[in-house]
Amino acid sequence: MDTTTSSVGQASSSSQQACLPAVGDVLAIVRTPRDSAAYVASRLAARDDGSVTGCAMTPAFLGARAFRGEATVMALLESPPTVQRHDDLRTGGDGDAFIRLAASAGARQPQWTVLGQDPEHDLARLSAWHDLIVVQRPSDEGARPLDGLKALLLATHRPCLVLPVTCAPCGVFDRAVLAWDGSGPAARAIRSALPLIVAAREVVLLDGTRHDRKAEPVVFDPVAFLARHRVSVIHRRMQATAAEAGAALLKKARQAKADLLVMGAYGHSPLREQLFGGATQYVLTHATLATWLAH
Repeated sequence: MDTTTSSVGQASSSSQQACLPAVGDVLAIVRTPRDSAAYVASRLAARDDGSVTGCAMTPAFLGARAFRGEATVMALLESPPTVQRHDDLRTGGDGDAFIRLAASAGARQPQWTVLGQDPEHDLARLSAWHDLIVVQRPSDEGARPLDGLKALLLATHRPCLVLPVTCAPCGVFDRAVLAWDGSGPAARAIRSALPLIVAAREVVLLDGTRHDRKAEPVVFDPVAFLARHRVSVIHRRMQATAAEAGAALLKKARQAKADLLVMGAYGHSPLREQLFGGATQYVLTHATLATWLAH
């Protein structure tokens, strides 16, 4: 009886996944094959028969304490963080575990890989044939993940779904908050996140555009765009200085009880954001909800 119930439940879950908008081919950046990123990426890929690739990443990439970049004697004695972990490819290793997990979630032709000596180059090649990257923030309180997440966004040219430290392994989000400032990255974020936005029960658009902006020949209207896809939007104005924008976004998201924030990343140059602060840097450092970012 238990076996029959389980089979029915799996069939129902697969049917529900097939009814959701397609996400495409998904790249999961994971430290273990059972990271939440592995579950979420596999479930997103399972929509409309998508594929998923698991990519083993060392803790150093997201700034884990063990591989900090200071030039200390201990740091020099550490194993290089980009060395391939060939044990992951053996039968019964992490690769085998990831493929089993992904297949059970309904993903088509799951694959597993590890990065070589040049991780940014490898990521760029991998991302070229994927539509989305999923990664989870490190649980180490001493981690400093900003550089690794920045590399994912800027080097791959793909939208990234950054999961919080604690999250339910699910590919559906109930309440989405969209950050709109009229920029190209914000428009790309909303368009690329459409499969998740359409599936949400409530969508709030936080509009931070200025009324005194110069007229443009063609303007992207996110409310009209989403209406064409039958998404009803709660449109709210938001006023905040550039330095306050990140904190204001997270505060509004908490008030809306959102489990997904969609926003453009690095509307200004990364150097300017680093020197003067910016919404991207603040959100990547402090967010406790899933965040969809596009540059």
